[in-house]
Order: sequence, then C-alpha cells, then structure tokens
Amino acid sequence: MATNKERNPIITESVNLAYSKGLYEFFTKSVAKLFTVAFAILAKIADPVACLPMIQAKALVACLWVVNHNANKLEGISSISSSVHDNFFCKCRQAITDCICKFCYAFNQQSYQTGLKEHNILNGLILRNVLLPVAAFKVLRILYPYLRIESFGDVANVIQARNYIRIIKAFPRKRCAIWTKNLETWHKAFIAEGKPDNTTFVASSLYLNTPISEKTLERYPEIDHVFTVYTKEYAKKHNIVINCGGRKCLDCIKKRVNCYFRTGDKNRTLYINELKK
Repeated sequence: MATNKERNPIITESVNLAYSKGLYEFFTKSVAKLFTVAFAILAKIADPVACLPMIQAKALVACLWVVNHNANKLEGISSISSSVHDNFFCKCRQAITDCICKFCYAFNQQSYQTGLKEHNILNGLILRNVLLPVAAFKVLRILYPYLRIESFGDVANVIQARNYIRIIKAFPRKRCAIWTKNLETWHKAFIAEGKPDNTTFVASSLYLNTPISEKTLERYPEIDHVFTVYTKEYAKKHNIVINCGGRKCLDCIKKRVNCYFRTGDKNRTLYINELKK
C-alpha cells in the first residue's frame, strides 16, 4: 500500500520544508495572536454564549486541530486539547506541594514542541470564547472510533466544557472520554448541556498518591472513573493495583474495562491507577 509520502510527494516535501524553516510555527503563532485580539474585541461587544451564525461557526471550527494518533499509547484514538501554558488553573496548581501538576508531562512536551503548543493554544482561544452549535462541529476530521477530550491540557471555563460536550454530541457513534481536574466547571457544563450517552467522565486526582475523596464522588455523580498517579514506593507499600500505563489504550478498550467505558456490570473498574513516570 502506498504511503502518503509516495502518493503526495510535492505536498509532503512542501510541509517538511515549511517545518524546517519555522514557517508553519510562525503561521500558527500569528493566527493565535490574531484570534486573541479578535476575541478580546468580541468580549466587549457581544455575548459569547449567543451562538454565532452557522457560516462563521464552521469557519472557526475549521481552525480547530484534532490529533489522530498513529503511534504510542493513544494509537488508534483521536484527541482534541488545549494548552496548559495559557490555563490559569494549570499554572496555579504547578505551585502546590504534592500536586501532580508539578510533574506535568504536557507542560514539558509543549515547551519543546512549540507547534503542538501553538495549535493547542489556538484550540483554547476558540473553544473558551464563543459557544458553537453542534452542527458546526461535524466538519471536524475525527478519524478513529474513540475520542479523548484533553490529552494535553484541561478546560479553563464552562464555555469550553460546553463546546466539548457539543463536539461529542456531533459524533454520537464515537466513544468519548473526558479527563479533567476541573470537576466543578464540568459539573456546570453537564447541567447546561446534559451528559451524552457515549461519554465517560474521568476525574484526575490532584495529589500524588491520593485519590479523590468519597465526598467528592458524591458531589459529582457524573464521575465514571478516578485516575490517580502513585509513586512506585507508595504503591508497593500500600498494595495499590496499577492498572494503567505501559500499554496502549486500545489493548484495554478491547476488554471494555477502561476509561472509555462507564462503570457497570461489564466494567467494574472505578479506580484507574498509574505509576509516576
């Protein structure tokens, strides 16, 4: 079977040249700056919760960047994310003692993969500033049957969370999973939009070696799984079962016992535990 490079040699070489000269990164940064100014102006003159006309909405959605992963842990899964670098919650938590955010892999990865960073910043600018209609999101290229919400960041406000829910509604045949530490933000979004049936909601514990409390589970009944990171020493001492990490997500999906499926008769895994990398 011919590869993309073999089928489209001119396009491939053009893209590689653009990357090597820094032109692609420059373009993405320029677009992000333009959107920052545009949304700052709109915030002064318009209601962000009032949906845009469909033509303008589709134009904004066309600027969103979806990653269709072809290798590593998320192989065979699509994901859409924002950046930790311009997220108020993420920045504050990095200063908290024992908070898992101090070890954020996404922050480090986006620091040296600046193209990834700028794409995710642009996603955040669009999704956080204007509420878009469900129909507009159907132009997204989500290639795989599974969609992960936030593989590199987290939601910054309710508008962003509501837009993510609308993306999920636009693809009812996809299995979607949400990862977040901002439970209250999502709770308000679910009240406004409802929780789609094809969605699993994963609460990421804030602290190393400390899963969220039973009280928190009661406060947010939409939680399907609790994801917690442990040190190797703590897990061994307290007999913590490590059931995540070191494998591809698709391997667990085949067993229907992981993050992409809700707890129930066929999936009793509430706590998902991973060793600190």
